Amino acid sequence: MDEPEIEGHKVIELPTVHKAYLVEQTYDTHTVRCGVCRQHCEIDPDARGKCETRLNLEGQLYTLTYGDIIASESRPVEMKPFFHFHPGGSMLTIATASCNLECPWCQNAEQSRAVPRPLAARHVPMREVTDQAKAAGDIGVCVSFTEPLMLFEYCLGLFREAGSSKLASAFVTNGYMTSDALHMLVRAGLDALSVDVKGSDDVYREQCGGTEGALPAWETIANAIEMGVHVEVVHLVVTGVNDNREAFAEIVRNHLEYANENIPLHINAYNPAGGYDAPPTSVEFLEEAHAMAKEAGILFAYVGNVPGHKLANTWCPQCGTLLLERSESKLAKDHTDGFKCPSCGYALPVVP
Repeated sequence: MDEPEIEGHKVIELPTVHKAYLVEQTYDTHTVRCGVCRQHCEIDPDARGKCETRLNLEGQLYTLTYGDIIASESRPVEMKPFFHFHPGGSMLTIATASCNLECPWCQNAEQSRAVPRPLAARHVPMREVTDQAKAAGDIGVCVSFTEPLMLFEYCLGLFREAGSSKLASAFVTNGYMTSDALHMLVRAGLDALSVDVKGSDDVYREQCGGTEGALPAWETIANAIEMGVHVEVVHLVVTGVNDNREAFAEIVRNHLEYANENIPLHINAYNPAGGYDAPPTSVEFLEEAHAMAKEAGILFAYVGNVPGHKLANTWCPQCGTLLLERSESKLAKDHTDGFKCPSCGYALPVVP
């Protein structure tokens, strides 16, 4: 039998096309179910999944983004945001096209709404990524900007390559992944997750197209913590969507249930993007939300995307001393003694 083709090109000849992992056959022998993310797409022959990165050709599922890197930049870890993971370090940040959710306010809409084009794509060797990270003095590689699951198969190899070079590996993700995918990533060397929780079940289903509501993201957080992965939780407060006390109280409850009081919670401001033109988040509400989180017992709540705000700093939860000072999305000054409070000796839960 001839190999499946895309516009006259054999699939096996395209450098960014690779056999997909975590695939199930359905009742129809030529329809397959993708097991990487919690959308659980059933994909008919010659069709793509919701994310557009997976193509079914004659009952075989392929990823179309294997090594298709559309963005690459060395960035401070604080921009991810990771405030408790190698503070002051930087990571080579890479991305590919598309996403498995469709948030109207996406802050990286140009990239997340792009469709993979394997005929024009260049495959970037994993060694090239790790060499670039080492040359920049980065502490690791991070897959971000768009949903990193779009590079799932590639990351399994990349994270092993990074580990062999003594580099850390991280995801900035919406967390909408299956437990099987998470386990495979951790076994490959995933060290850290920054998980962006959108809001309530209604926000996921009605705004972002998340068929299972909010639970997948929170389960990813809980499972990753249990597996020893460093986790930080991010919540983008979008004007007119989740900028109210009731909505944020649910975030706080879930944070304490699925994460814990030591896991950082980043309460981030939204800015108009992706064609969504509601006004930027009220700083006053961000401060109110921060107070709610602290009152509930979350020790490390932060206000993000507000340049120069004092609540982006780390303060000792025991005595109130300023410990880690941040400016312009990077660490400005470390006032600690080996990540211990110089005043009372409190040890910060930080990966140094």
